[in-house]
Amino acid sequence: MPLTYLFAPAHESRKVTHAIASGSDAVILDLEDSVPDDQKDTARRMVREWIGTAPQPGEKEIWVRVNAGASALAADIAAIDWSRVTGAVVPKSERPEPLEHLRAAGARRLLPLIESIAGLDGLARLAGAGGIERVAIGTWDLMLDLRLLTVADPDESELIWRLRGDLAIASRRLGLRPPVDGIYARLEDEAGLRSACERALRFGYAGKLLIHPRQIGIAQSVFAAREEDLKWAREVIAAFQRANVEGLGAIRLKDQMHDAPMLERARAILKGEASR
Repeated sequence: MPLTYLFAPAHESRKVTHAIASGSDAVILDLEDSVPDDQKDTARRMVREWIGTAPQPGEKEIWVRVNAGASALAADIAAIDWSRVTGAVVPKSERPEPLEHLRAAGARRLLPLIESIAGLDGLARLAGAGGIERVAIGTWDLMLDLRLLTVADPDESELIWRLRGDLAIASRRLGLRPPVDGIYARLEDEAGLRSACERALRFGYAGKLLIHPRQIGIAQSVFAAREEDLKWAREVIAAFQRANVEGLGAIRLKDQMHDAPMLERARAILKGEASR
């Protein structure tokens, strides 16, 4: 699964080209927030033309973020050949109907953005629409939905962090993959971005929405399996293989006892790395 999803305004061909050439695991061609209302039709046309003429980008996933309003969504659905992109990113997801319309139009995969309390409460209904492996959180819209008007940044709100945790738990309950964290808006603050990614990782998140290519390296370095973790996992599995021969269920490795949950963690770490 992608670790990074880089947004690119669909009406700006230079930014789209740079995003697709970047090292991000996935690119989101944006028809929504980054596109002015009077440029929506231009953005749709440019996405349609790019899809029709561009070579397949190999392993990089190409998503399209649609608009939330009914009429704008209908225009987005009609404009895109959904068989030629990875899937649709769906903002302000609260009800399954928009997801169902996209699926009916040929969208193979869906990435709902949870940007309100109604979206968080309705996650089970959204997951039932099909084509959903994971969801992402939109922290800025969620902060607005909660009327946290005196908070300058959602990463400064403990309530928003609590809701991040709620979404991670709900995702697990529904059998979804770990969610994707929202954007970090301070483009020059590399230390702050790293700190936010590390805290999101500790909250159970496994990827990050990005708004600038310079954020890719930091986010990938945080969310990718660390070499020391991979080494530990290999050592644990090898030690358990030796212990099985001796009929042992628990082992001592480097002054720490290891039993079945630690073995399963080691296997999960290696499995996650193999799926990259």
